Amino acid sequence: MSSSDDARTPQDPDGERLSAWMERVTAWFMQQAGWPPIMGRTMAWLMVSEPPEQTAAQIAEAVQASRASLTTTLRLLTEARMVQAVTRAGERATYYRITEDAWSGVLKRRLESLTSFVDITAEGLRLFPEDGVRAARMREAHRMFSWLDSEAEPMWKRWDAVNGGDRADDPNDEDGMP
Repeated sequence: MSSSDDARTPQDPDGERLSAWMERVTAWFMQQAGWPPIMGRTMAWLMVSEPPEQTAAQIAEAVQASRASLTTTLRLLTEARMVQAVTRAGERATYYRITEDAWSGVLKRRLESLTSFVDITAEGLRLFPEDGVRAARMREAHRMFSWLDSEAEPMWKRWDAVNGGDRADDPNDEDGMP
């Protein structure tokens, strides 16, 4: 990639705005997911890179990271199903891109993680008399997580409808993500 093609050159005001935006993405991932900055920068870059599939060397240059730290980052993002590695026939390089369902997938996994607490609160309710103070506090948590659990499935159905529903019937989608 030539420097004229690099949208991140400091002399280019668009590059400066892009860099600032990438740092906002980085800060968001640090706050929301506890990710190190390189992970947020990598996701930000892959959201805007052209072409959308980038080699590790291209990503390392764009996010100003060492190849060693980027290798770990790409492995973690791949394991989290946010990024996927792809190869091209006749080429030795591995390319990385954001998975097609990265955002819905991460949100669905996060919601499933949260709603799984409903089982724990149900068990906790069985430990105390129904009219006790501790049961009242437990009931409040249970109501919240039960509500969230009941809203999750209809929300995903609405998402499928808005998103064209084309992923709902995907036989390769093992975990049923939209």
